[in-house]
Amino acid sequence: MNNSKNNESKKVRGISRKTNCWFNHANRLRTSLRVAIGSALMIASAAMLLATAASAATRYIATTGTDTGDCTDPAAPCRTITYGVAQAIAGDTVSVAAGTYTEADVTIDKQLSVTGNNATLDARNHDAGDQGFIISGSEASGSVLQGFTVMNAGLEGIFAWNTSNLTISGNTLVHNDAYGPFSEQCANQPDDCGEALHLQSVTNSVVSGNYVHNNVGGILLTDEDGPTSGNVISENRVFHNTKDCGITLASHFFIDQCTTPVPPETGGVYQNQVLHNTSNGNGAAGIGFFAGPPGAAAWGNVADGNIAMHNGFPGVAIHSHTPCQNANDNVVINNTLAGNGPDEDAQTLYPTGVSVFSDISAGADPIQNTTISNNTIKHEYYGIFTVNASNLIGLESNTFINVTVPISIH
Repeated sequence: MNNSKNNESKKVRGISRKTNCWFNHANRLRTSLRVAIGSALMIASAAMLLATAASAATRYIATTGTDTGDCTDPAAPCRTITYGVAQAIAGDTVSVAAGTYTEADVTIDKQLSVTGNNATLDARNHDAGDQGFIISGSEASGSVLQGFTVMNAGLEGIFAWNTSNLTISGNTLVHNDAYGPFSEQCANQPDDCGEALHLQSVTNSVVSGNYVHNNVGGILLTDEDGPTSGNVISENRVFHNTKDCGITLASHFFIDQCTTPVPPETGGVYQNQVLHNTSNGNGAAGIGFFAGPPGAAAWGNVADGNIAMHNGFPGVAIHSHTPCQNANDNVVINNTLAGNGPDEDAQTLYPTGVSVFSDISAGADPIQNTTISNNTIKHEYYGIFTVNASNLIGLESNTFINVTVPISIH
């Protein structure tokens, strides 16, 4: 896809000061008509909104139900989430009662609120699909997905693609991304199977209060089909995702024979906020900001107030690996980092709190303008370890407790 957004322009019409009385009168008349028409349009628009609100329905799903009718009678619910979502129209709520629903690829492609009430989506039936929930396309903008346990998906438990303004909250994701990294069953992915919860080319959305544990990987943001920006990842618990990072912001945008990184209107993972999450015991970094292929851009992201402990790689890692990338202007502040592992790429060899690494031997530029300040870093060999990073900001403001080498610059 990778189409650039069209720039909008505004035309301002001026009126000559040499206008006679009849022109002024006609202009005032036209102004009055415009006001009247505008008022009428506002009234009509309000009426349409009220009509939409009045027509919004709740569709009921229960394990005791039957997939017939339109699911609007709570005394006669439907049986599957897939059927209920298909019956719903934009603006509806799909209310799913307690119980286990063995379904896969439940696709939300219109603006819905899908709410689980102690409901479990078990996607182990891979003949039906490889993912749990899929939230897809611009028509799904504004959707809400909350209150589910999602488990046993071969790929993502929740996959959001090419949409915006989502709320994904209060869900539990466990035993997803089960095919594992580099599996033949997810060969089209750059280096993983999408992890448990994946935003791909998604903007201005909120992922909050989810419990993401014992998957192959945790929460992932990427940009294969366009920008992933303006998202807030907050108050999630991301534990023991065994082979990958806890929270990953990774630009996968590829430009062959590039001379500059992808521009923000076309791609990039940028200006996202990772706030007050706990990311412990994961297989790789607790939180990672990564630029992967040539042209990738992972810039201007913020990790603030998180806890990252006992991860296989550093608590926070920022990497640039290939030419014409942008991994600049990222911010790491107010986090608590303890007992994490080394950065194999940066060859720290020993436990590290924060690592910043650019592989200039592979053609990457030095990473610039990284802020690392007011973090508490404990029980690490290296507190902050950087390789080919320039203009580092705030290093001396960090607190180091039981750290052998607080700051190591290379």
